[in-house]
Amino acid sequence: MKRLACFLLSLVMVATMLTGCGSQSTNSGTAGENNAPQADKKEKVVVACWGNQMLDSYTEYLCDLFPEVEFEFVLATNSTDYYRFRQDHDDMPDILTVRRFALKDAVLLKDYLYDLSNTQLANTYYGSYLDSYTYDDGAVNWLPTCAEVDGIIINKTLFDEYNVPIPTDYESFIAACEAFEEVGIRGFVSDFSADYTCMEVLQGASIPMLQSIEGRKWRQQYESGATRELSEEVWLPIFENFFDFKEKVGLGAEDATYPNRTPKEMFSEGKAAMFRGTGADVISFPGRGQDEVLLLPYFGRTEQDNWYLTYPTFQIAASNKGMDDPEREKLILDIMTAMVNQQGQDHISYGKNMVPYKKDVTLELMPEMDNLKPYVEQNKLYIRLASNEMFRISKDVVQMILNDEVQTAKEALDAFNKELAGEEPGTEIVAHIDTAYSNDFTPEHGNQAASAIANTMRVLSGVDLVFMQSCYVASDIYSGDYSQNDLGYLAKNDGGWPGLMELTGDQIYTLVETTLSMTGNRGAVCNDSTLYVSSGFEMDITKTDSGYTLNTLTIDGKELDRSVSYSFLIYGERDWYMSEVMEKMGVSEVDTTGPKAEGYLMQRLVEEGGQLESPTDYIILR
Repeated sequence: MKRLACFLLSLVMVATMLTGCGSQSTNSGTAGENNAPQADKKEKVVVACWGNQMLDSYTEYLCDLFPEVEFEFVLATNSTDYYRFRQDHDDMPDILTVRRFALKDAVLLKDYLYDLSNTQLANTYYGSYLDSYTYDDGAVNWLPTCAEVDGIIINKTLFDEYNVPIPTDYESFIAACEAFEEVGIRGFVSDFSADYTCMEVLQGASIPMLQSIEGRKWRQQYESGATRELSEEVWLPIFENFFDFKEKVGLGAEDATYPNRTPKEMFSEGKAAMFRGTGADVISFPGRGQDEVLLLPYFGRTEQDNWYLTYPTFQIAASNKGMDDPEREKLILDIMTAMVNQQGQDHISYGKNMVPYKKDVTLELMPEMDNLKPYVEQNKLYIRLASNEMFRISKDVVQMILNDEVQTAKEALDAFNKELAGEEPGTEIVAHIDTAYSNDFTPEHGNQAASAIANTMRVLSGVDLVFMQSCYVASDIYSGDYSQNDLGYLAKNDGGWPGLMELTGDQIYTLVETTLSMTGNRGAVCNDSTLYVSSGFEMDITKTDSGYTLNTLTIDGKELDRSVSYSFLIYGERDWYMSEVMEKMGVSEVDTTGPKAEGYLMQRLVEEGGQLESPTDYIILR
């Protein structure tokens, strides 16, 4: 019937053209409404990106590979709960990605996700890894990309300078820490203000116990929902190990405050000999320039007890929505295949710092990770237990230990179990949004959801102008009640940072032009959904075959004065995007201490009990 209807419609259109009807131009309206490119209708596919790392070159790769697809990319909160929030509003993305993953958290989504178990895509994975994603009924909703490897990064050059032996087990690791402390260098340091570090060091220091028969049995029960508490047989020794680790390494309350950059900067300056990190950190923080660094495992009581911790860079899944159409089903599976095949994983593991879970993918390791190879061959790579509550409670309890708020392993175990038995915070209703706004981009109006949030940020911050990549707003803004967690799902992204600065109109032109021409960087624009939203000023942009070019900037319809200075808030990736555009603008002073987007939502909607600012038509796309 669909094909018959299309055939009849085509006959009507041909007849209309032959009689001369419809020959009048449709380009007589305003530039913003009718002069936008009228491309052939494309199939729309919504992809939720777990983090802005995917905006580096990965999304551009997908756009290039599937020119017939209109991709809409959004930066999701890195949690399966984000997808529960979207499903509650019958608004599930077509393709889902998440880094923080556990079957326990994902089971509530099972009925809404496509079963991949009988697909060729699932057959390309090693069975031992696929087991971790298989439900009791044989269904498989999620598949991993390549594995990030987590361990102890050491500055081998520093070890050689001070004649300290390279650790091979826990005892020699502690001896190395003590030797460096004697010469005024921290032996080991890490960012225990981060929940992932607390969880990974807690688990990494005790992988043999987690891999024991009792440990694997407990994990299966926990992941399936059969238990809501830690096994004392398994976890009491784990907390005993961490107390011993804390005392002998010399960790304390100060370590509980270190943000992500502090230990890495100490390592880069030769003030610390070791820190917890990943293969990506080996690339980004190679010591003092020419130092030789190595990624070593978490050390056990014997060398045979050493293990690396691993976790997928992210997992992918597909919504059931629209998969009853065979052509769309094939398209979605083709896109997912491209996301995890050799070429796709090359766009993730560009630094040669990851290992694959798939049979048909080979990833070369950089020399600093050569010592990982025997561990891969022996399958001594433990996949972390990473449920949402494991992240949250691990941080709470590890910080209690570092701050001497609990004195024994039994007290730590009891504190952990008490939180496991409680209700997750942030679930009560705290706000109501009256007006819904779409997160779809249109040439006529831009992204109205992103515009509403950018305008709210501008009013609350008191700045003149705001500039933010629109995909940082992660969904439609729905009308209705919101919990604190739900508000975070609208615009929470770990990679988003505010950058407050003073810019001249001329520098703002440089900023926008640099942003539109940027490639291979977090913050790059690859399609309409990744364009930027402006607040306080408007952008006139032309879309070309090779990208986007800026025509002019205006304020209330009048051209932006290049000689006037404005208070300006950029919101985006701090270390990649913001640093590059600041260099092009010649700006050195920037304040990144302000609130993130979700903070402004909390202020306006919860603390003030108000509503979001209305969106504006901030863009003309020709």
